[in-house]
Amino acid sequence: MKKPVKVGLAVAVALPILAAAAIRLFVDGNTFRPMIESRISAALSRKVSLGTLSLSVMTGSLEANDLAIAEDPKFGQTPFFTAKRLRIGVQMKPLIFNRQLIVRSFEVDAPQIHLIHAEDGTWNFSTLSHGAGLSHGAGSQSTTQPATLPDATLSDLSVGLITIKDGNAEIETLSSRTNARVYDHLNVELEHFSLDKAFPFTVSASLPGDGKVGVSGTVGPINPQDAAITPFDARLTIEHLDPVVAGYVDPAAGISMIAGLDAHIVSDGMNVTSDGKVHAEHLIVLKGGKAAPHPLDVNYQIGYSLKGNSGQVSDLALQTGAVAIHVKGTFQFAANVPVFDLKLLAQSVPIDGLQALLPAVGAKLPDGAVLKGGTLSANFDIKGSAKDNVIVGSYEIKNTELAGYNLGSKIVGIAAMGGIKTGDTTVIEISRADMRISKSGSETTNIYSVLPALGESTGSGTVSPSGELNFHLISKVTSAKGLNKIGVDILTKLNSTSAGAKPSDAAGIPINITGTAENPIITADVNGLVKGNAATLRSKGADILKKTGLSNLFGKKK
Repeated sequence: MKKPVKVGLAVAVALPILAAAAIRLFVDGNTFRPMIESRISAALSRKVSLGTLSLSVMTGSLEANDLAIAEDPKFGQTPFFTAKRLRIGVQMKPLIFNRQLIVRSFEVDAPQIHLIHAEDGTWNFSTLSHGAGLSHGAGSQSTTQPATLPDATLSDLSVGLITIKDGNAEIETLSSRTNARVYDHLNVELEHFSLDKAFPFTVSASLPGDGKVGVSGTVGPINPQDAAITPFDARLTIEHLDPVVAGYVDPAAGISMIAGLDAHIVSDGMNVTSDGKVHAEHLIVLKGGKAAPHPLDVNYQIGYSLKGNSGQVSDLALQTGAVAIHVKGTFQFAANVPVFDLKLLAQSVPIDGLQALLPAVGAKLPDGAVLKGGTLSANFDIKGSAKDNVIVGSYEIKNTELAGYNLGSKIVGIAAMGGIKTGDTTVIEISRADMRISKSGSETTNIYSVLPALGESTGSGTVSPSGELNFHLISKVTSAKGLNKIGVDILTKLNSTSAGAKPSDAAGIPINITGTAENPIITADVNGLVKGNAATLRSKGADILKKTGLSNLFGKKK
């Protein structure tokens, strides 16, 4: 290579470096620090502090080694927003030749953001930009020219791109006793940012428990009176959300799942509407339930009033396969805790499609048994909070089979007569009752069921919070044969004339059910009948005992 060429290349490389060095000597970035602090402080209505500013000609930016945005005094003195580095993209030519600062972008690295939700529903970021942009009045159009310092008015603040990289956001609810929720790896991008017109945005973050959240859409114009009620239109997606680990649900409520969410959310600043789908795996809806073996989809439509702090559930459909159970009603936030008044309605829903949902709602069957065929109808009112609620209503099951359960072999007393045989499947023509469920257990009344193997049964009972059964029924046994039928008939008549306490006035065999739903203990209370009718039995003599088989029933030897 010839010497002149080498010299030319050296000059070409050296000149930009020398120029950059010279510019740094004559342009002190700290000159602009008071203006930038004042400008951003005015725009945010909060005191903003910057560390030492340095000029980077190569990147066309001013870099601050510290950034702090003050907290609303009502929420304390700890800064609302801090970061170790802020890079401000600027137009270099106006800066160098005219000492004019025209901002192109803001880039914040690894900020710490502290969001606080007060008991009255206000947020600590509500007063951000409080009063900003009022100089134009309602309906005014802002200038499209880039903002300069210090000449532009507040509503003219416009930045081409604002990015936050790898931030950490902590959300604290003052009235809640639960730990603050933390969102790691927070990334935010705001394009064509302006205070007085809408602009696009994207947000992504990690959730506790390996969850991920993403939001994208448009937001603005920023409400100058309360930034928390700024209008927006967004698409929200969540992956692998554990609501208990993430702090959304109190563990004591008994609700758990691993969920995904795809939602559309729109706010006009006063009212929020949302519709979408929750995909739930390992779902448990009620305390004491077991995880559903198959995923469940929940499609919803809700509306929420920011001013009234209340909302309307237009429809919430729990769907598994082709089966859907609908919930509608209202909810109100009290001390940041949702209190709801809902109605659950199921009309002739195929039971086969509900198998995946039964464990999740706490419905338990005897060990090894499953329901096959038939339909379920239910009508329940659900009132209270997730942690403390009361469920009242009724259900009706028709034409189903309890497969894997031999009822005849389980009933002590009646089975000894040899007249009730169900095999491994118990047919249920109808079963209906009224129920009341609360944290103190459940109470079932007005029970009416028809099982071909047993007959008609009526009665009532309770289930304790620990799952202990205590049911008392009267069964009109219609399936016993021959001499055993005579025995059952006599016991039925004895019950109808006994002066002893009975669960109902109906004639039949009294049956007690104890144990648990997984392992029920079913006993025909014939001993009580005999004791209460000893005189009647003695008057008939031993012959009746032999004919009816009652001697066998009580273990007497022939």
